[in-house]
Amino acid sequence: MNNIIKISLLALTATTGFLLNIQPVKAHYPRFYDYYPFYDTYPGRYCYPYTRWLVNEDPAYHPHAYSDGYRQGKKSAEKGEKFKPRTAGGEFARGFEDGYYGRQFTGQKHIVPNTYRPYISTDCSWF
Repeated sequence: MNNIIKISLLALTATTGFLLNIQPVKAHYPRFYDYYPFYDTYPGRYCYPYTRWLVNEDPAYHPHAYSDGYRQGKKSAEKGEKFKPRTAGGEFARGFEDGYYGRQFTGQKHIVPNTYRPYISTDCSWF
């Protein structure tokens, strides 16, 4: 009976200690957080949303994709390399194939413009 009381008292103390001493976890700290430990609690700091633009460039359909592929295909054929289909696909692959097999240069048929996608980030500064 005496051991049960000691073990339960020890378990109760340990769980209380673990529950009360938990600190909140943050996913990302600023780079210089380690050098300035009170960075997050400084009263003059403010954060605001900022829209940034991500450019989605398609390597297979840029404006010179066919001519680049044609030039590389021609060089590959001159070196005597075995034909290997290109992973970029699209106009680049079509130009590479035409250049490799010595077909006539037909030019770019399709141009897919770059797409700009907005995403919102957070910038922080000081008052």
